[in-house]
Amino acid sequence: MLDVAALIFSYTFIFGSLYLGIALGFTIITGVLRIFHLGYGAIFLIAAYGTWMFWKDVGFGFIESIVLSFALVALFSFLIYQVVIKKFWEMEDYLLAALIAVFIIIEELVNYAYPEIVGVYLPTTIIEGSISIGPASIPGQLAATSVIAILMVICYLLIFTKTKTGLIMRAISQDIFASQLVGVNFDRMFIVAMILASLPPAIIMLLIAPIWALNPFIGWPLFTYAIVVSVLGGLGNLRGTIMASYIIGFIHAAVGFSLDPRLMLLASLVVVVAVLVFRPEGLARAETIW
Repeated sequence: MLDVAALIFSYTFIFGSLYLGIALGFTIITGVLRIFHLGYGAIFLIAAYGTWMFWKDVGFGFIESIVLSFALVALFSFLIYQVVIKKFWEMEDYLLAALIAVFIIIEELVNYAYPEIVGVYLPTTIIEGSISIGPASIPGQLAATSVIAILMVICYLLIFTKTKTGLIMRAISQDIFASQLVGVNFDRMFIVAMILASLPPAIIMLLIAPIWALNPFIGWPLFTYAIVVSVLGGLGNLRGTIMASYIIGFIHAAVGFSLDPRLMLLASLVVVVAVLVFRPEGLARAETIW
């Protein structure tokens, strides 16, 4: 019994931190731009398969390939804003359809160029083997990913609370019309927000690549976690996202170790729906990103 409790406690932290890193960028986009970015899942694919392309097909060194993949992710985010979001800003149904179409197009391109049989593998392991926390044994790479996810959140909180750009983004998220009155350059702020939001999922993707079998359709389950956490926390609110990440992490750990791992996502979805029945805005009202 104590062993199960230790596993649940340890993996609540691991899963919660992982989901927080996955959902961080989605929350930023939703909070600042106030759009439901259905193309978000493509970022995971571009980060992983972009690194592989630059490394194996083009012939760059591995570190250079990672840097170039991040540049590719930033370019993708810039183009998504300029070509899709900006064009369909006031037509929400067309915007959502266009974003999901972009996601599917990226997915199909990746599947054509690198089908699962190719066996894409990225050696981004930081900690080999497992580490022990009491009776619980945790993959070292997952532990490293969790710590890095928390550090990313701290960095973004500092950006939003201590920098001029971050304060402007918070003002936009709180009252877009008042921000217009004081002359905020929305195009520039939205582009910066899109690029900043693209970095966390790219980093998390590269960190979990060695322990999470890569395939061209991996963007969907990761995007699902981002949606579940963000919706439960309150779309666009970082405080809510932090709380929701560890709640979902606890549910997954408790169900996975006490009942059946196959019920983890189902259990979390039931909890999310139950919460939304009584609190449609989620755990935290999305009046501002922080």
